[in-house]
Amino acid sequence: MNYDHRFHAGNFADVHKHLVLIALLERLSEKPTPWFYLDTHAGSGLYDLDRLPQDPPPEFRRGFEILWQNSPADPLLARYRALVAQDNPSGTLRWYPGSPLLAHRLARSNDRLAFVEAVPQRQAELKRHLGRRPGVHCRDGFEALLALTPPPEGRGLVFLDPPYEQVSEADRLVETLSRACTRFPQGIFLAWYPWVDTDWTNGLKRRLDRIPRISFLDWWRPRGNGLWGSGLALVNVPYGIPERLERLAPELSSLFRDPPGSTGWRTTWTSGDGRELPGRPRLRG
Repeated sequence: MNYDHRFHAGNFADVHKHLVLIALLERLSEKPTPWFYLDTHAGSGLYDLDRLPQDPPPEFRRGFEILWQNSPADPLLARYRALVAQDNPSGTLRWYPGSPLLAHRLARSNDRLAFVEAVPQRQAELKRHLGRRPGVHCRDGFEALLALTPPPEGRGLVFLDPPYEQVSEADRLVETLSRACTRFPQGIFLAWYPWVDTDWTNGLKRRLDRIPRISFLDWWRPRGNGLWGSGLALVNVPYGIPERLERLAPELSSLFRDPPGSTGWRTTWTSGDGRELPGRPRLRG
């Protein structure tokens, strides 16, 4: 598939990714010591929803706009909505911030961020949207991951969100993530993958599952053409994060009107030594 951030901004997969990203960064900030954040496929950073094609209806209509039109009760959902609202002071949803802007807003003055975007035009747009914040690189994201880790801070989060434009990107994701986890064993890693073809995604998850201390969080929507599910692989999940994210499931199911019996928000969490936690069945699609 070709997952161009520009055309999918604010869709349900972005809701999935960005909720987890916010939860992880806020957990890192509970300790006063600085953390490092690396975004390997950063994109442009900010997206004009009014410029998206309207036929068929843009994907954010069935994604973030649902949260925008409601007042979420869960504090994490409310925090996410408030972060996006900073770009929409008029109260009308026009701009959607990508992961670089969200991370930038959650970072403290002593935290360090690095954003990588391989396409020069998008890298220039990202620099413009981030302002004076340093650490924007125009280079291959997988190569940058190995070059920039381990960080001197000794703690942090790496977010890998490749577009899967090339067949080789899945292979590079598995290989590079495996090597990076060895180089930065205490780091938190978050990698996105799509559900378009069940056999392809299950095959990718089986390969990723060889990485120690990896967990999976999938959000499956009613099936149709194109992207029908969003998946996240997490390495070194911090204590309490599984319970925090699972508390989102009832409200998300209600807001997004998951049909009865649908697969919805599904998790496979592992303990620190790689064992599955009891009571959470492994789901393969």
